[in-house]
Amino acid sequence: VVFELFIRSRYVWPQRRMPVLQNTVVGLVNAEAQSKLLQKFIDDFSLSSAEQTVLSRGRNASLTARKKGKGGESMYQDSTAFEALLGYTYINDKVRFTEMISWIKLELDKMDGM
Repeated sequence: VVFELFIRSRYVWPQRRMPVLQNTVVGLVNAEAQSKLLQKFIDDFSLSSAEQTVLSRGRNASLTARKKGKGGESMYQDSTAFEALLGYTYINDKVRFTEMISWIKLELDKMDGM
């Protein structure tokens, strides 16, 4: 939820037609995109042991959603872990959360060609 809110806030301005905004958001908030972003995040971002534990617990969470697409269960587990980590830091450490969101913003800027 935290990630989707960030993405929606990022792309709502400059003003876009609702279908374009929705397609942009869905393209970044889906499991495949989040899984790819998590892999880059893990490579580039130093995580504390508590954060690594949250990632592990989020990844091991029971999945009830159907696993569609080419990534299968692993992709959905990565996505869940990524969301769990962002939610955890949002609640427990606003400064660290801001660092993570800043890194994500830079990655999205690269993807957007900014």
